[in-house]
Amino acid sequence: MSQFDPTALPAPLADYFAAADRRAIVGLFAPDARVRDEGEDHVGTAAIAVWLDRVETRYQPRYAIQEAQTSGDQTVVTFTVSGTFPGSPATLRQQFVLADGRIASLATL
Repeated sequence: MSQFDPTALPAPLADYFAAADRRAIVGLFAPDARVRDEGEDHVGTAAIAVWLDRVETRYQPRYAIQEAQTSGDQTVVTFTVSGTFPGSPATLRQQFVLADGRIASLATL
């Protein structure tokens, strides 16, 4: 089975998943974006920047996309993530809502 090509994702998700350092991608989020991950909400780019830094520092995640399904402004991406966390690697799903070329919300399902 071949790996999913992240360039097939809607913009800006291709950049989100291709980034070698998650801390560098806060600009892909809308100013009032919301991230729901590990039972917590992070609202606005300042809070999302802290979340991105925490995830990168704690887990050093690397992603391999398995599939993506887009319907309107929503895309659900299924991927394997590996890193420095118990149970690595794990398969996760994230739902993205896009607006005006930016990520308006991200929820880990």
